[in-house]
Amino acid sequence: MKKLFLSLIVTGSVIFTNLLADGIKIQGSIAEIYDNNKTILIDAIHGGQIAIKILPNTEIDMDDCGIFGMDKKGMFKDLKIGDFLEAKVYYMSSAITPPSTTIPTARKIEIECRKKAY
Repeated sequence: MKKLFLSLIVTGSVIFTNLLADGIKIQGSIAEIYDNNKTILIDAIHGGQIAIKILPNTEIDMDDCGIFGMDKKGMFKDLKIGDFLEAKVYYMSSAITPPSTTIPTARKIEIECRKKAY
């Protein structure tokens, strides 16, 4: 009975981890940039603020930001306060740090450099 219960817990945690690994899409504008720990604070379009961790392998696409409105690949230093972005994030969690206390990590960030309404 204990083995069955343990296998159900392990299977459930693997499925839950895979669901979190697929990622969540967050849209909003950059409110703060923290260069010391490579995180940004986003004012989400659905209300509230959320911090996002940027890793060296995070893909940053800058739509219409290059010469003559061409797209370009960006770096952390290209992020500016006020930029509107769409980020695909995932939660890295373990048994020690539950998902509710971890900062989501960005897998991909898309920035739109079009003219803003105001």
